[in-house]
Amino acid sequence: MADVKKLEVPGPLSRLGEAFRGAGHDLYLVGGYVRDSLLGGAHPDIDATTDARPGEIKRLLGPRAEHLWSVGERFGTIGARVGGYAVEVTTYRTDLYTEGSRHPEVRFGESLEEDLARRDFTINAVAADALSGEILDPFEGRRDLETGVIRPVGDPLERMRDDPLRMLRAVRFETTLSTQERPFAMTPDLEEAIRDNGHWLQSISAERIRDEFEKILISENVASGLRTLVRLGLMPYIVPEFMETVDVEQEAEFHHKDVFEHTLIVVSSVEADPILRKAAFFHDIGKPRTLVYEHRCTYCGAKSTHKTPEEGECEICGGRTVPKKIHFYGHENVGAAIARRAMQRLTYPKDDVDAVSHLVANHMRPMSYATGRDPWSDSAVRRFIRDTYLARGDRELANVDMLLKLARADITGSAPRRRHIAEESWKSLKGRVDEIRAEDAVEKLESPLSGNDLMQRFGRGPGRWIKVLKDYLQNEVVEGRLHKDDKERAHELAEAYASEHDIFEE
Repeated sequence: MADVKKLEVPGPLSRLGEAFRGAGHDLYLVGGYVRDSLLGGAHPDIDATTDARPGEIKRLLGPRAEHLWSVGERFGTIGARVGGYAVEVTTYRTDLYTEGSRHPEVRFGESLEEDLARRDFTINAVAADALSGEILDPFEGRRDLETGVIRPVGDPLERMRDDPLRMLRAVRFETTLSTQERPFAMTPDLEEAIRDNGHWLQSISAERIRDEFEKILISENVASGLRTLVRLGLMPYIVPEFMETVDVEQEAEFHHKDVFEHTLIVVSSVEADPILRKAAFFHDIGKPRTLVYEHRCTYCGAKSTHKTPEEGECEICGGRTVPKKIHFYGHENVGAAIARRAMQRLTYPKDDVDAVSHLVANHMRPMSYATGRDPWSDSAVRRFIRDTYLARGDRELANVDMLLKLARADITGSAPRRRHIAEESWKSLKGRVDEIRAEDAVEKLESPLSGNDLMQRFGRGPGRWIKVLKDYLQNEVVEGRLHKDDKERAHELAEAYASEHDIFEE
């Protein structure tokens, strides 16, 4: 890789290079496109840099672009769709973030080397001439790509000060570029600069932090990425509540890892769907705040709960109490609330916030199937399917399939001696869910009677009474006591319910 002299430049991009060259300007491909091409992969977006100023860039791009956008013009960037490629062309520049400011001071530069010198890491400071494909690599980024090194361009403190988000980007590149054959690692001086200056992230917008965090979450090496965020002290500036999970012990009968390590296993085990990965990340985040120790008296056997494991005195007989079990009562609800607040701080879309917090709040439901003394009835399974369904308008946000995937990943983090039992229970529940859903789209079962049907039947106008009756009839359908299309029986049940509960009484 270090010996690669040229990249093959796609036709539309080389023609763009020819146009810039004809106008007396340089055009170089830079950043992720060059880096990933050298690694043998593809990159969806193309960044390019030039000595031309924004106005000239627009003039040269306009006739050759299917679409042009200039939202980044004040930072020197003009975007275009050219021959099916999303291209952003930026004037040579330098950026500088001052402490406390979320907007960089941008200065236009005069040379390619000056532009590359302000980039974050050597692996991103490799350029390729858009016309010839010739590679320019003044900071030996190809060598670092070959050896798997994340190295800052120049002094690490200066590079992090230029844009503190680079601390998160370093973790992201280490996480996403690593493979079994070629693991990537940061240089020691870069790690030290990050560890000592994580507080600089306070000057970065929540949206930018969220985007980097999301890329780490959906990567194949997510556990490694999360561990690095914690180790380098960056997690307190992303989801500070997650730090509470470190070294929180769990009941050994069910979990063989602490909450932090268990969470890493679950996040790695669930599929790389953005909602599921976030649900896995947050699923046990409420445990530290709900941790209690169940004590038993060594004399009378009475049970009591305490916030600490230290021996105590029995309130009943005065005997010595010792901790026997660990509990996290209601951690799923506490965790759902934490997930909601954390995701709102990171400015996630409302639908994503609702979906993740819904999955976290319900993630213990499959466990109740496993631990119940009596098998669930078909109506109980129907309720489970409906309760785990969440939609907004025509958009489905969460469903029983997603919850079962989360539950299956949670089992992966169980203690080995309990895992087999949990897996068999999960298979049983999944089988029953599939059977019942094969008969009906349980999530969408509704009352056989609409609001208009009910108003016509009872000769009344709109009011809260309609929802009361529709909810009752819907529940009867879910319970299997009323067929979804049986309007005649629904009328009878509605009249009986209205009379019995006096719902029209003022």
